[in-house]
Amino acid sequence: MIENVRAFLRLIVFFLLTFGTVISVAAGNILFGFLKPSMVAKWKNRIITLWASLTAKILGLTITSEGSSPKPPFFLVSNHLSYIDIVPLWYLLDGTFIAKSEVASWPFFGWGTRTLGVLFINRKLQGDVRRMNNRIAETITDSKGIILFPEGTSSKGEKVLPFNSSLLHYPAKKEMPVSCVAISYRSSDVDRPAWSHVCWWGDMAFLPHFWELLKIKQINITVRFGDKLTANDRKELSKQLHEQVSQLFIPIVDPQN
Repeated sequence: MIENVRAFLRLIVFFLLTFGTVISVAAGNILFGFLKPSMVAKWKNRIITLWASLTAKILGLTITSEGSSPKPPFFLVSNHLSYIDIVPLWYLLDGTFIAKSEVASWPFFGWGTRTLGVLFINRKLQGDVRRMNNRIAETITDSKGIILFPEGTSSKGEKVLPFNSSLLHYPAKKEMPVSCVAISYRSSDVDRPAWSHVCWWGDMAFLPHFWELLKIKQINITVRFGDKLTANDRKELSKQLHEQVSQLFIPIVDPQN
């Protein structure tokens, strides 16, 4: 009973906070875009960081960061475990994400993420990779970095899945140092372990999974930043980044289980 009440209250407050955040960013885009364009990115960064901080409190997320987080302009790759990966990363970084195009069609979340500046790629269209690499070049600025999940899907946290190198074309071509980070979760609820109730993978339905996640009293998140790596070949760069993220990653579930 207490868990259901906790989940319901969190859901309402989270929705109101997120709706208010998107409206604030949209208003800032219009206002500053007209009066002082240079302020648009700074306004968006402040509002999104505040959203991430408040969301962490609402959802009972405790974020521990290790290593040095990069400052814009940056290109960063991360392992991918859940839709809530964006919370610690947006809390710690001034950047935007590259997401699969399906997210853009989700009710509310699609509209919200588009307004917040998330970039969408259709992974089913090979030609969309070139368009996205051009968008990456346009998006990286002194106020904003790019955050990429090169695994292409989320997992239950046994290991870091193989990286797709296609969207590493820009940093490889420019020989731009690429940062990396590994995220890991621990649940305070033994009946709702992180691998099944925080990580989102396979054919899990979003809304039932999110409802169960909201019931967890506390989720501990460890974010570990690694060194910057440089290579002029995207496949070699992908290989080096995968090795480092794998070293940083704290497995959530034993691969033997």
